[in-house]
Amino acid sequence: MTATTYIQTSTGEKDAAAVYGIHIYGNLYGCDESLLSDEVFLLQLVKEAAEVANATVISAFYHKFGSSGGVSAVAIVAESHISIHTWPEHGYATVDVYTCGEHTKPMAAFEFIVKKLHASRYDVHVSDRSMYYEES
Repeated sequence: MTATTYIQTSTGEKDAAAVYGIHIYGNLYGCDESLLSDEVFLLQLVKEAAEVANATVISAFYHKFGSSGGVSAVAIVAESHISIHTWPEHGYATVDVYTCGEHTKPMAAFEFIVKKLHASRYDVHVSDRSMYYEES
């Protein structure tokens, strides 16, 4: 499996963050097409990914786009959200794992999803969504 990582650097120090948030998002290629159209599997996957991220699930739901279409599965977590959007006909999925709080592990959740969808290749972006105290 090949991976490309893009990292947006932060504008402040982690210890100086008033609000600490990390957004991991990416594109998965060469995924198992049967899994990408399985709404029950994907719903369970976002819930399990929340557990891996050490996040608390508030609500989880999915929408299937027609009988042979893709699926969007979303877990709303106390710390933000985890989502998977799929295009089975292309073996392609996009994934977002956005969490707030230093206790969370969004990259671990992203990597868990990559593994479970059997992606042959993926791109991952890491974005700091924190708010930092202004220096006086």
